[in-house]
Amino acid sequence: MYVQFAKNCFSLLVIVFFLISCEDDGNPVQDCNPKLHSDTTLKILPLGDSRVEGGSPEYESYRFSLWRKLIENAWDVDFIGSRKEQAEQAPVLGTCFDNDHEGTGGAITTDILETLMQIGNDYGIPDIVLLGIGGNDLLDAGATPAATISNIESIIDQLQSQAPKVIVFLEQIAPGVSSIMTPAFTTQFNTFNASILEVAQRKSNASSKVIAVDMAADWKDGYLADPVHYNLSGAQVVAERYFAAIELNVTK
Repeated sequence: MYVQFAKNCFSLLVIVFFLISCEDDGNPVQDCNPKLHSDTTLKILPLGDSRVEGGSPEYESYRFSLWRKLIENAWDVDFIGSRKEQAEQAPVLGTCFDNDHEGTGGAITTDILETLMQIGNDYGIPDIVLLGIGGNDLLDAGATPAATISNIESIIDQLQSQAPKVIVFLEQIAPGVSSIMTPAFTTQFNTFNASILEVAQRKSNASSKVIAVDMAADWKDGYLADPVHYNLSGAQVVAERYFAAIELNVTK
């Protein structure tokens, strides 16, 4: 009897272990494969501050939602960067989430200029850069819109020097929650975003396009998890706007 009892207990443990190993927070573990890349794969560099980096579950980056849209629409892409997403994301069409990026919490424009020195050495030359930067300069560092814009132009100069055919998608950044958008800060914010359009026009050339992407239009407090970072809805809105801009301006 004791032998049979021990066998029954052992069988029960095996079943429990199997069920646990097949679940993660109530969801079946999904096998996935890394995406295979070729010489024609578009290298995309998500570059910027904490909105690029993300901090799930507290707040979200747009990167997973954008990557999912690209994969579902048969884009051959490789996200690049020296940093990796920490939160686990579900595979899409059997493909593991490409979690490489170059988003850094608290980064200002001068930090990005220093980061660019590693491009090509660490992760290759990008075909596309998604540049979201400037909010920390204005809100935390006390920089003027003019100084911040000047640094962004230097960032683009450096990108084009390293990757002459790069396409830069440049964010007109989404605002923070209404309670922090004082009249003075709103004026700075609007001046900055208006200047982004001028930067895109000035820095575009025959081989390298710079395209402003308006993340501020019709923005809602409900898109934010805290005063400045996206929740899932906000991240999806930003991803949709990036995806539309890529579809319009890049050859698949």
